[in-house]
Amino acid sequence: MLKRRALFHFLGATALMATGVGHAKTVAVKPFRHYPFDPVDAENFLQKLFIPLGSGPFGVLDVAGPLTMRATAASFSLLPGKPSPFLLYPEQSGKAYQNPILRMENGANLKVTLRNELAEPTIIHWHGLHTPAKMDGHPASTIAPGQSFEYDFKLRNRGGTYWYHTHAHNLTAKQAYNGLASFFLVEDEDQRRLAQSVDLKLGETDLPLVIQDKQFDGQGRLHYQPNGQEAMMGWLGDIVLANLTPNAYQTVAPRTYRLRILNGSNARIYRLAFLKGKERLSYTVIGTDGGLIERPQSTTEAFIAPGERLDILFDAGQAKAGASVFLKSLPFDPMENEGDAGSMPGMGESTSRLDMGAEFNILKLVVGEGARVELKLPAELSHIAPIPLAGATKRNIKLSLQGMNFLINGRTFKMDEIAFDVKRGSREVWSISNPKLGMPHPIHLHGFSFQVIERLNSPKQIAGLAKFDKGRTVSDLGWKDTVLVWPGETVRVAIDFSHDLPGDQTYMVHCHNLEHEDAGMMINYRVIG
Repeated sequence: MLKRRALFHFLGATALMATGVGHAKTVAVKPFRHYPFDPVDAENFLQKLFIPLGSGPFGVLDVAGPLTMRATAASFSLLPGKPSPFLLYPEQSGKAYQNPILRMENGANLKVTLRNELAEPTIIHWHGLHTPAKMDGHPASTIAPGQSFEYDFKLRNRGGTYWYHTHAHNLTAKQAYNGLASFFLVEDEDQRRLAQSVDLKLGETDLPLVIQDKQFDGQGRLHYQPNGQEAMMGWLGDIVLANLTPNAYQTVAPRTYRLRILNGSNARIYRLAFLKGKERLSYTVIGTDGGLIERPQSTTEAFIAPGERLDILFDAGQAKAGASVFLKSLPFDPMENEGDAGSMPGMGESTSRLDMGAEFNILKLVVGEGARVELKLPAELSHIAPIPLAGATKRNIKLSLQGMNFLINGRTFKMDEIAFDVKRGSREVWSISNPKLGMPHPIHLHGFSFQVIERLNSPKQIAGLAKFDKGRTVSDLGWKDTVLVWPGETVRVAIDFSHDLPGDQTYMVHCHNLEHEDAGMMINYRVIG
């Protein structure tokens, strides 16, 4: 397994990229040291899973009018009995909410006043929502301490699991890591049909589940202080939280549950599987970033990168009463060091005790007593019209590494620079290519959703999961806003740039490894006409 501790030689990396020369170097795995709350030890999973419902932290807020949300510093106990400084979005709508899960109907209007009560600039990005550019939360909209920002836009998205988070210029990674993020659920007829057919109730059998990895100091406070390597490669934690709960467990009935999984980590990629002992149990993917897919798809594993969502059904009745089933991240090759590479002086090593690609537990499900409830899924969940490809403009989006910087089409971010224009109403096919020398990048598109149409030159661990045409995996189905591109791979996506907004609209394309984003791995594009 390739490790991020073996960094690129500063002088050698550029030469290797230029010549295309390089061979994978295997680095010895450091001994794993047991520590409190370590997620590898199944015996540690003793904390009751926090389930979002009602008011309070991550309460479900059915939006019925204008909201006032504050970005503020607070305290929150992530580890039991140990308050930690935390950043929150409090909201008062008759009840007190912190980082509310916003729930709204497709076609409704969202009006939010964001007040910045932090000691630093901030802004909110509505991840996956199709908003006017001025409402998108572009870094150019970042507001100073004491200022406010008015959001007012119509929900154009189909039903699905979206989210919102800070997009403050050069501060996204730190602020999101410290708490400024939550879910945004959009309802429509497809969602209601599914809930009725499988008897799903939010907060009971329909569970939003955000997965994050964090580091803590000796006092139980969140720790975030990237060294040179971590700023370049992305910050990793070593305590894994499910809904802000370390080593979480949940007692479940022998029936089907919906898990709306969000990878809310800064940089960590997860390979999700359910295991009972050493036996893998199947689960059903019903949705991705942009809502329900057309038909349920059974699988035993799927990758999920930062920013992506995976909407699944898991039948806990596959295990007998009293059995424990673990949602795990299976081991994989992180492909973070293609080429002969060594540590760069002064860069430091990863401070995380949990390597990228390591195997560990995320959530323990304990099956309770009772008769098994077997539910039949509808054969069709939704209708997704393929984007017509005839006459579509072809565009290359090339990821690269230059010195210490990851680039998109040879560019690093400049606030007022437009990398390219697209015509309103046009259709484009983007070929997003990642060089072999580098690491995986989750690429996120603002403003529009896309459809993955092909994966080319995928590494074996991805090609082995390609159960659909043109090398696609189950994570690629439906409408997407974030796609993981592995080293040496090209992912082709189709985008329809039709919209009903007046004037030109400027959006972004960027890597959702948040340290990469803050370091400038993003570009502006403009929809004109």
